[in-house]
Amino acid sequence: MRKLLLLPLILWACGGDKAPKMDEAAMATPAALTAAEVVGNYAGATTIDGTDSVTNWTSMAMTNANGDLVGELVQAAAPDVAIPMAATLSGDSVVWVGGPYTAIGAAADAPQMMWRAVGRANGNAWTGTVVWMMAGSDSVMQSGTWTATRTP
Repeated sequence: MRKLLLLPLILWACGGDKAPKMDEAAMATPAALTAAEVVGNYAGATTIDGTDSVTNWTSMAMTNANGDLVGELVQAAAPDVAIPMAATLSGDSVVWVGGPYTAIGAAADAPQMMWRAVGRANGNAWTGTVVWMMAGSDSVMQSGTWTATRTP
């Protein structure tokens, strides 16, 4: 009986390097983004969830005198209107808040809009999600996805 109880201990001790190793690459936490990795010009497209509606845009991200990440976004349909935006870095993601702005085609007295977009980079390609709301409100009116590529 004693030999039977010692068998698991002997098998464990003799296992040596044969035990499965944890995949260190899979466990690695992605490096935190820096403002320098985000600064630049981008061409992108946003798709509203549940539709095939695509909005093409360009954006410019820079740092201001305080070192804050800021920029502007210009929709292809309204090239003379720049939507101001500001960002917060959060680990391997960036969170952009854009607005307030008047939606294209909206009446002059329409409520101001804003959006919040979260994205992650893979080289020069970015992907993320976005929600739109009335300025000063957290009530989501629409949501969507976006992609962008850094441009020279």
